[in-house]
Amino acid sequence: MPAASTDASVSRWLLPAANRSSVFFFSIVNLFWWLGLYLYVPVLPVYVQESGAPLSMVGIVLSAYAIPQVLFRIPVGIWSDRLGKRKPLIAAGIVFTSLGALGLGLSPGPWLLFFFRMITGVGAAMWVVFPVYFVAYYRSGDSDKAIGLINFVRSVALIIATAGSGFIAEEFGLSRPFIIAASLGIPAFLALLFTREIRVSRVRTASWSDLVSVATAPVLLMVSAMAVLLHYAVFTGVFGFIPIYATEIGASKGELGLITMINLGFSALGSLVSVWVSQRFGYRTSIIGSAVVIGVSLLVIPFISWVPVLMAAQVALGMATGVLMTLMMTLSIRGVSPQYQATAMGVFQAVYAIGMMLGPLTSGYLGSALGLSAVFYVAASLVFVLVIMAFLPVFSRRLTE
Repeated sequence: MPAASTDASVSRWLLPAANRSSVFFFSIVNLFWWLGLYLYVPVLPVYVQESGAPLSMVGIVLSAYAIPQVLFRIPVGIWSDRLGKRKPLIAAGIVFTSLGALGLGLSPGPWLLFFFRMITGVGAAMWVVFPVYFVAYYRSGDSDKAIGLINFVRSVALIIATAGSGFIAEEFGLSRPFIIAASLGIPAFLALLFTREIRVSRVRTASWSDLVSVATAPVLLMVSAMAVLLHYAVFTGVFGFIPIYATEIGASKGELGLITMINLGFSALGSLVSVWVSQRFGYRTSIIGSAVVIGVSLLVIPFISWVPVLMAAQVALGMATGVLMTLMMTLSIRGVSPQYQATAMGVFQAVYAIGMMLGPLTSGYLGSALGLSAVFYVAASLVFVLVIMAFLPVFSRRLTE
């Protein structure tokens, strides 16, 4: 009985009293959409190489994913607010990611791979609309719960994709993860049909001054700048050079996958508990604490010589990253009226996508020039800057309320 009571209280805490059916079905949409985006990512570099591309072209193809996200996320957010609708853009995101995955799986050469990787990036740009569509199911003061839950589902999808990609490619061929990823758009689209859109007031066509005011709000711009540094560090470490470092200290291929899964798993947990963390300690303290944990976790990596210790470091790194990213997403739309939230989220996501591009790119040159240790020192230093930024006056009331 106590266990059942606890489960019920957790459910009431995380889920809205109304719209639970839509929350359930949209969580399914979110799960399958992210699976379709990431199922082939672990094998994509090898797949590009096997098409006959040199390493320089591999980098070009991989970078194609971020380009549309930088270019289109703000326009998508503004367009969504002007339409007063989110659902058609979410459907478009599902279609683009599925078509892109299918094109990748059927492409005979590197330039077609570049084109279809950009198509998947166009689909990923629609992620702007997903959180604000989901947040609408919750009361205005519970946006942190909504974002925590949607980020948790996202992280679970990444874990499944990371675990399954290599197995599928090994058993059924290198192109099969792309074909399966494309097919996952079908259940995502069907689940979307069962969700109810909470309509918001349509933004007036002539309200450019209001849009500019939202997009240039000091808190939004500062949180976006912080997210650039966070994504620089995360894409440098977790999705970039931690696996390379693990190989240098003797990690097997199986252990490389486990290292990434540990990080993503605890990132999912961090997203889920971020609401409790922020309510218990406040935004400012939570951001400072998370940034310190991430920075220290990156800073100690060059001193680790045993794979199990590196795995343990991923526990702290993943948990703190999940908490911090969720808090930043929450703050990016906190206090923004519902009809302008997609614009605010578009600014936030477009800006942090810069960190996604610059992290692996600049760190590659840095590692070649100064060694792999320098990559982690620089990434840690940038995360420590977040601690200083959390004390800026622009956050004085927002982060302590």
